[in-house]
Amino acid sequence: MQLPTPHFSPLPLYAKVIALVVIAGFVLIGIIGLVLPIIPGVLFLFLAALLLTRVSRRASVYAHNHPWFRKQLQSWRASAGLSWGQRARLSFWVAAKALVQGMGAAVNRVGRARRR
Repeated sequence: MQLPTPHFSPLPLYAKVIALVVIAGFVLIGIIGLVLPIIPGVLFLFLAALLLTRVSRRASVYAHNHPWFRKQLQSWRASAGLSWGQRARLSFWVAAKALVQGMGAAVNRVGRARRR
């Protein structure tokens, strides 16, 4: 299923400033998450990219021309039909899965370090 490239509507200046601050925070958390396995870094980097597509027309065109981003965006939009309660439960389970996988990766790293 092909998603159409969305119509880009520029945000007001105050919204752009707030979005850029949030994007910087997401990128910082995403980079920390790539180093620390407990935080899902790729998720925060995706959220930063998604928000950046609302701020910059060039970023929007670039992101929507890449199949990986379009696939992730399609998954993101699939949850649009869920109620807020269902979204909250889905978010909880996704975060719990990421936390368990992160803890497992941390235990594996500690185990490998102890064997050396």
